[in-house]
Amino acid sequence: MFKAPPPPETYDTLSDTSAYARPVDDFGDPSVTNDPVGNLKKLRQMMIDKRRYLAQDAMTYPVMFIGRAQDIAEVQKLIAALDEAIAHEERLSGEAVN
Repeated sequence: MFKAPPPPETYDTLSDTSAYARPVDDFGDPSVTNDPVGNLKKLRQMMIDKRRYLAQDAMTYPVMFIGRAQDIAEVQKLIAALDEAIAHEERLSGEAVN
């Protein structure tokens, strides 16, 4: 039924990317721009999506609710840090114009 794995001495873990998560798996378009504020805002939206997913997961699997609540608290800290970074970048770009 299952195929036997290759021997460890011949297996190249770095080249086997079949199990890696791809950006589009969870967060849609992985496009990157040269706009720091735009990239930070995209990252912020990704974190909001992750927070929503964690909340949904807690409702789907109630036994996980404490762990998911802790995960949400950590994600919320990151969102707050991103808000600060966005505001900082916007101040910097305003200073560059003056």
